[in-house]
Amino acid sequence: MKQKNTRLAALTCTAFVGTAALSQAAVIIADDFSYGNGGLSGQNGGTGFSGAWSGSMSVTSGIAIANDNSSRSFSTAFPSTGTIWLSFDWGYAADPTEGGSYGGLTFYVGGMEKFLVGNTWPGSGHDLWQMNGSAQTSEVNYGGMKTGVAKITLGAGATSTVELWVGPTGSPVDVSGSAIAISTGRELAGADSIRIGGADFGNGGNNQSFDNLIIGTTMADVDAVPETSTALLGGIGLLALLRRRR
Repeated sequence: MKQKNTRLAALTCTAFVGTAALSQAAVIIADDFSYGNGGLSGQNGGTGFSGAWSGSMSVTSGIAIANDNSSRSFSTAFPSTGTIWLSFDWGYAADPTEGGSYGGLTFYVGGMEKFLVGNTWPGSGHDLWQMNGSAQTSEVNYGGMKTGVAKITLGAGATSTVELWVGPTGSPVDVSGSAIAISTGRELAGADSIRIGGADFGNGGNNQSFDNLIIGTTMADVDAVPETSTALLGGIGLLALLRRRR
């Protein structure tokens, strides 16, 4: 699981040489949960946080696991304009309870819960990846983790838009096509903390797992790339530009 970021870095370098610098890419939040086995509370690794994790999730082999949740605050809140990219691995061990479960990643603004990517509460389709605002996908969220990638277009007040793609872990998610779910009218400007995990109140309390959290300013920062043909076209265009300059 931890080797994924190395593969992502190599792919990003080859497919987007020169473009990341031009777009001022920057990872602003990151944690790969490479802690020793035990409670997540008090762990202070990663990038872009103002303090340690709190809550009841545990770490096993570098993955946060529990039928519970943990929270952490950002060093700097989201601005009111611009684009934020999000990537994380998440999923349940088994089919979660319909109408009796929630989980994934939740954003907070000033201590108020604002937006969740994963399994929303209440509603239906708890076995599917979804977002607040009736943005439900056809991607099953149990039987192991998958990678979710979200593009957040920020706006003041309740005007932010979130687009979601989901793919298998271990390789970058293709975001070249249309998002599989879109949520509009969301309040995400000023987001200053997150909660990960959640709870299943039935079916024996299925655990959920969380890993490889990245929030950045460009698609190249997170675990996502456009399809190969798009990347090649970008490379060809860059080479043509360099030739004209010479």
